[in-house]
Amino acid sequence: MDPQVRQTNPPMMMNYPQPTQWTQQQQQQPMSPNQQYYHQQQYQQQQFVDNSCSGPPPPPPPSLPPQSNTMVAKSQSGDHTGSLTNQMTNLSLNNGQPLQQNDTLKSSLQNGQNVSSSSSLPSYTNQYPTPNSGATYADSQMPPPPTMAPNSLNYINQPSKQQEFQHQPPPPQSAVAAAVPGNWNQNPIKTTIQQQQQPVVPSLQPPTSSAATGYQSNNAYDGQPQQQQNGSLPLQPNYPQPSQNMYQQPNSYQPPQQPPMGGGHQQSMASMNHQYGSPYGMPTNRYGSTPTSPTGYGSMNPSQSPFNQQPQQAQNKLDPDAMPSVVQVILEDKTKYETNSPVLFTTAIPASVPPLVTTVMENGNQIIQDGGCASPLFVRPTIYQVPISEDIIKTTDIPFGMLIKPFDEQEVDRKIYVPISPSEIVRCNRCKAYMNPYNRFIDGGRRFQCSLCHHVTEVPQTYFANLDHTGQRLDRQQRPELCLGSYEFLATEEYCHNGVQNNRRPHLIFACELTETSKPILNILAANLVNIIKNFPRDSGNPESLPPMFGFLTYNSKIQIYDIVNNGHAHVICDLTTPFAPLNTFLVDPLIHMDKIEKFFEQLPQLYANEEMDMQTILGPVIEAALMSTQVDVNNWINKNIVNKVVNTGNQQSNDSIPVGKIYLFHSTLPTYGSDSDTPGRLKQKWTNSVDELRKLLGSDKEKTILSPLTNKYYIELGQKCVADYATGVELFLFPPLNGFLDVAILGELTRLSGTGSIFKFYNDFSDAFLIDLKYSLSSSFAFECVLKIRTSTGIRPNDYYGYFYSRSPSDVECAAINTTTNISVEFKYDDKLTEDEHVVIQSAILYTSLSGQRRVRIHNIALASCTQIGDLYRNACCDSIVNILARIAVNQLRNGDKTIQQTKEAIVSRVINILTAYRKHCAQPGTSLGQLILPEALKILPMYICGLLKCDAIDGGPEISPDDKAYAQLKLLGSFISSSQVFLYPKLYRIEYESESETDTLKYSQIRCSAYKLTSAALAYVLENGFYVMLYITSNGCNNVKFLNGLFGPNVDSATKIKMELPLPNLLTNESQFMHRLFKKMETERKCSYKIFIIRQGIDKTETVFRSFLYEDQKIVTRQAADSKLEGLSYVDLLCHLHKEIRVQLN
Repeated sequence: MDPQVRQTNPPMMMNYPQPTQWTQQQQQQPMSPNQQYYHQQQYQQQQFVDNSCSGPPPPPPPSLPPQSNTMVAKSQSGDHTGSLTNQMTNLSLNNGQPLQQNDTLKSSLQNGQNVSSSSSLPSYTNQYPTPNSGATYADSQMPPPPTMAPNSLNYINQPSKQQEFQHQPPPPQSAVAAAVPGNWNQNPIKTTIQQQQQPVVPSLQPPTSSAATGYQSNNAYDGQPQQQQNGSLPLQPNYPQPSQNMYQQPNSYQPPQQPPMGGGHQQSMASMNHQYGSPYGMPTNRYGSTPTSPTGYGSMNPSQSPFNQQPQQAQNKLDPDAMPSVVQVILEDKTKYETNSPVLFTTAIPASVPPLVTTVMENGNQIIQDGGCASPLFVRPTIYQVPISEDIIKTTDIPFGMLIKPFDEQEVDRKIYVPISPSEIVRCNRCKAYMNPYNRFIDGGRRFQCSLCHHVTEVPQTYFANLDHTGQRLDRQQRPELCLGSYEFLATEEYCHNGVQNNRRPHLIFACELTETSKPILNILAANLVNIIKNFPRDSGNPESLPPMFGFLTYNSKIQIYDIVNNGHAHVICDLTTPFAPLNTFLVDPLIHMDKIEKFFEQLPQLYANEEMDMQTILGPVIEAALMSTQVDVNNWINKNIVNKVVNTGNQQSNDSIPVGKIYLFHSTLPTYGSDSDTPGRLKQKWTNSVDELRKLLGSDKEKTILSPLTNKYYIELGQKCVADYATGVELFLFPPLNGFLDVAILGELTRLSGTGSIFKFYNDFSDAFLIDLKYSLSSSFAFECVLKIRTSTGIRPNDYYGYFYSRSPSDVECAAINTTTNISVEFKYDDKLTEDEHVVIQSAILYTSLSGQRRVRIHNIALASCTQIGDLYRNACCDSIVNILARIAVNQLRNGDKTIQQTKEAIVSRVINILTAYRKHCAQPGTSLGQLILPEALKILPMYICGLLKCDAIDGGPEISPDDKAYAQLKLLGSFISSSQVFLYPKLYRIEYESESETDTLKYSQIRCSAYKLTSAALAYVLENGFYVMLYITSNGCNNVKFLNGLFGPNVDSATKIKMELPLPNLLTNESQFMHRLFKKMETERKCSYKIFIIRQGIDKTETVFRSFLYEDQKIVTRQAADSKLEGLSYVDLLCHLHKEIRVQLN
């Protein structure tokens, strides 16, 4: 078949050398801003190639092999020995060509030959039907930011502003086309750009860069991305397919607009007055008055406006607008994948760099189709081309790992479906890998060669099928395990506990503290649990299955277990030393006894309405008693014929099976009741006079004494018991009192080890948020009694795991319960050299029990291309995955007490320096000046994420937050997927304004860079989302806009001082109120959690400093007694300067 001809995407920046005459004119006479803008437009019209151009620009000089990177140019003085301030003036995207010494407005972008890596295996397409996506939120698509005024041109040499592309010339007729495979089932062929020559490069020198310097999934240096986006899909008669050429690029491509410019300088987070709590749980009564902000914690005069203040470091060093922007990268990636197809992205063999997770979330009505490798919703490696030698990985210091998310939220919404294969389970006899699309069948289909260990195994007679002329099985499209990257098998008895299959129905137990402070929680549960139970989640793979069983208990200094079936009688356990199960009918079937459940919850609040409750409570024995009660219960057996095997209560357990399920704990008091000898799990107060003593330890070398979970062995052992003996996960809903302390660092081990990792914290007015989070948690419950095993190609193996799990052996990861948000990261280690012409296969297999009680095996496969050059490694790196794993490593070291905060920060920055130094040393063009900071295109926003990591509360939190808040932040970051870790490390900041100057009722929002430099007084408000809560920051313009205030807070509010801060944001029928609530709902839907909304008025509330402390691009004033370190509170620009300085030291 003749290859198709496609139009090659232009690079993200195509700055060719400007005419000498223009350069001379610029040198002779300085230009005004308007003249600069005019010449910039003329220059771009002459030099930029239109995005509809089919072909690359002219080739570079043969002696300088180009590389796609981001470069910061040296100053006009050209002094390499001077200060870094004089050496770094502007940033541009450049293929390794040094910037001209006396021209800060131009750079040269050269594009080399496209190189492909041939594949030994064909690509497969998903022949299984995929359900259509549902409708999404009305405001889920972010509108483009407003265009800049011509006189605000500060973003040098970056064609990201919309107006720069409006007058481009038509594409030249001599554009060169690239040949791509015409069919996805053909073997990939090498793709080259005609009229260009392949330069000779050394062994460690990367191949020439792609013609496209955008994200790698569209690059043309290997054949796979072109297959993915331009190849036609072979249609099968039995399964619906998406339209052909769904990824054909449009004839005209317009990059997103660059947000407008601004200025400012960040203040640090203010330490909250102790009566107002800490940022993660700013209580409602902080709105009743303006809390004080001690000077030592970065207080500011409310009259000082944060808007349009030029950072001092930007004036002397680098222009902040010239730095790589996270917001811009997100917008560009979203624009690149804009399509009317129901399919956003299709995986291929080998896998290529997928869309950013933000693009996937913004396009929630589109799906990712399985084309032979698992969806990026399930697996995201840090690199998509694996070096054949460990020496290359050690040279670059890039972490070689992968994020594995066995289940995804879209499965709950039925947007995606992982098919259950009807086939028997076939595995390799040597490595025990499951059948996958990459195995090769030989001997007429009677044997197959394992894609991981290359061992040859006989095919069972019942699994045999003939081969076609290409060596593929004739039934390949009818078996998911032969054509898809993700699929499931129904497990046989050998995969079940003691060989007992389908034995127990999963259970959900609700345990509520019964003290004086927790009475409101009990009343809310009693009023809402009936409806929640009626809407219990069902197995998405088996909708007709039975719902989970239900149990309820309360506790204070004693334990009350309720026999709901028998009139709700309470069995009280007073002996806390050896808890036991008082009855064997604890669990209730909601299908049979719903009337008794309703009656029980109607009477529950009245039972304790007039009783004086205890002020102290327990916790550990509660969990033990609940676990024992589920073990001996006779109501949760699916097969009633084996009920007689469970005849005893107490500590005697059945050896035939274990229960599976979850315990939901609603807790509000530190468990201090009793003594250490007679009350297991009792926690001691870690302070003498007040909890404020603990705050002073945060950020110091002594903070591990209050944040390390290793200081209490009981809850670690209890969490392990939940996994090994009872397969029951734990989720914590915490309601600490004002300025309270619950020791989240220790209690959190219950959730981390059991696999859920779910901790929710609420303060005061928690009712709505509490119920939202509870419903989200119940709907995300997906699997129980899980065992995860990762198998890899010969030569590499799993080495370290990070996340929520318990591991009894180095090779297995166990979880009592897994949610759709649960994910685990793994780092790989080399055992031997890899084969150059073979794919690197990684297979994740999780054995689990579904909500219906079925035992299943879910498989996720991914095949990665191998490479021999460092350049391929950098071009195919995934920045988001790399940052996520680096953050987990840092948090894990802090929690275990292996390193101090300063040592952790130094280790993070040192690794980033190694990554960038290796790129500069091995991939930059020879002769490039040391005065230029060169960043890999795929990792150009890595420094910004690292800047956020160094400032986030999980790492840098000091006395301005509480110990529980820091422990909570560490646990969240330790197990967060990319969609969450992104917003932790770089909060989302939206500007709110009317769509036109006439101030219509319609508001709009646009995401801007997370810096005070971007705040303008013209905006009405700003909304900041940091992953823990949302802040609505009303500017002085918004405070004086009566129409905006009336629409948002009601007709009686015509001044910001009349806003009732003690009340939540009202939900009115006005356009302003509905718009704001849709935006907040969008955020909650993306994060699968509720958000507390805090209102801050400019110039009125001193909590303004809390808002400004999350502007991570700015300098942070250190609030703790930190050691003298150059890494404390660095701004984004300062961090780049520091990285550049250290890179130069290493190069010298």
